[in-house]
Amino acid sequence: MITNKNSALLEARRAVKLRKPGFKVQKSNDPKKRFAGRWKRPKGLQSKMREGRKGNPSGVEPGYGSPTAIRGATQEGLLPVVIRNVNELAAVKDGFGVVISAKVGLKRRAEIAREASVRSLKVINASLEGLTKMIADLMDARKVRRQKLAQKRASRRGGIAKQEKPKKAADDIEGKLDEEEKKRIEKSEKDKVLTKAQ
Repeated sequence: MITNKNSALLEARRAVKLRKPGFKVQKSNDPKKRFAGRWKRPKGLQSKMREGRKGNPSGVEPGYGSPTAIRGATQEGLLPVVIRNVNELAAVKDGFGVVISAKVGLKRRAEIAREASVRSLKVINASLEGLTKMIADLMDARKVRRQKLAQKRASRRGGIAKQEKPKKAADDIEGKLDEEEKKRIEKSEKDKVLTKAQ
């Protein structure tokens, strides 16, 4: 829940962040040292950055920090609460936002997002529409993958697919029966010819 006091603090934090530099490790532009994107305090005895000399990168100082009342809050002023299952949603109150844990699978993630929307809670790191679309895409991809696997297995067996096997076996049986019938007829004709000759 955003109060007037919190909204003023959020504005103050935005103003601080506008003038906040990107903190870097000393000599992070050195190609041998790949330190870009993180901060480490300079400890060198003759370090100009440690001394805070002009023309050197800024160091981390308390003045750049956010107000303690809203530290860690989102832009809307919601404090995040990590949720691992649907039962934990009961403890979430106004002024808090739901963050679904990274360890939660896609199915349970969708359940948590659905339940949060029913309880009118804000989910910070997921949306219900996005999750349903992602699940549909994954199911389609799984179908395609299974079809490809079935084709691959069929090609390994010599081009005989699972559905074609029973038909082919039935055709073979009919063919064998026809051949046997032909042999019987030929044999009976030969027997007739032989009996007439005697």
